[in-house]
Amino acid sequence: MPPPPAAPKPPGQPITRRTALLALASTLGAVACGGGPSSGAAAPPPAPPPTGAPARLTLKGSQVLLPDGTPVVLRGMNEGTWGEMQGYDAPTLAGQGARVVRLLIRWWGLYGGNDVESRADTAPGHFDPAHLARLLQEIQWCIDAGLWVVVAIDSNCGQNGLQSAAMASYCDPAGTYPGGRNFWTDLSQRQLFKESWIYLAGLLKGTRNIACYELLPEPLAGRDSSYGAEVSAFYQELMAAIEDQAGDTRTPFLVGPRDAYNITLCDEAYIPDPRWANRVLYTGNLFIHPTGALDPDLATLDARLGALVTMKAARNVPVFIQQFGVRSGDDPNQVYLDAGLSRLDAAGIGYTGWQWRQNTTSPDEYAVVLTDPNTGQDVVKTAVLAVYSKYWRA
Repeated sequence: MPPPPAAPKPPGQPITRRTALLALASTLGAVACGGGPSSGAAAPPPAPPPTGAPARLTLKGSQVLLPDGTPVVLRGMNEGTWGEMQGYDAPTLAGQGARVVRLLIRWWGLYGGNDVESRADTAPGHFDPAHLARLLQEIQWCIDAGLWVVVAIDSNCGQNGLQSAAMASYCDPAGTYPGGRNFWTDLSQRQLFKESWIYLAGLLKGTRNIACYELLPEPLAGRDSSYGAEVSAFYQELMAAIEDQAGDTRTPFLVGPRDAYNITLCDEAYIPDPRWANRVLYTGNLFIHPTGALDPDLATLDARLGALVTMKAARNVPVFIQQFGVRSGDDPNQVYLDAGLSRLDAAGIGYTGWQWRQNTTSPDEYAVVLTDPNTGQDVVKTAVLAVYSKYWRA
């Protein structure tokens, strides 16, 4: 048994890397807990899974159900920066009340660091074997801590390919796709990506606590409504391939609208095909960008969140915010963070905060945990974590 954690040092001071986050449990455990929103009448338990099948969430109307049929609102955090997660992060998050972690592997895109892209066309599943092993290790860390895992394959090229001149050149070095080389303009790349999902789902279908597959984050930024049906068709093509070729007919899917998961367009992502009833969660980004005018900013937040709340009720479908957050430099007293989390809590909508670790040393960014560039030790934003933990424990 490991020794008890040391007492935490003052916020913003370097802390020993391995014990830093575990030490916060005693500090933040004193945060007052309140009753969460009512989840409504308990739904009948789902049919038992096949013998030996791994634990899976099930969807029933607008509810997400645990394997025993209990409704659950999953709240947690993103490990959104490739390779930054530490083995002690998952138990730390679970100890603070989190229930879910979102993990991403990067496939075909220009990313802000060395050895981030995981695409390797001739390798099994078109994944760099070392990167795939790393993803599976991170998934296991989360499972061992009792967390659910949202698994996403991200592709900056595939989702758009026009985010910047550098991205366009990377995705389309020959310059033959003026509308961006992506999964809608180059079907050969779409096929490879589909094969990657088939391979990954084949590996994970026997793994417990996989919350859902997020098929492609933030598709087609800046595109108009004529692309809505194309985004939906793309998602359904991947879903069918995962069911029919990988043989995974149980893991839910997470999808969102065009224009990079524009939450105000969430209803556009709705899939009416009965095949996918009770198999899909719907999402949209919910970042807060304060202007300094609190009341108008919160009114904007309410309107954006309201679109997803309305969809949940009108369509009777489950929803989930896969990226919620506000930069610490824009919210030094956590006023906006608390306001956003309180609204998500009241609406009974799950989320993963953006983000736990990040490839930056700036305390003004989203990350809850920074790494001191001189000592390699963790620097924890204890005030930010306390706000998250308050709502995770609610």
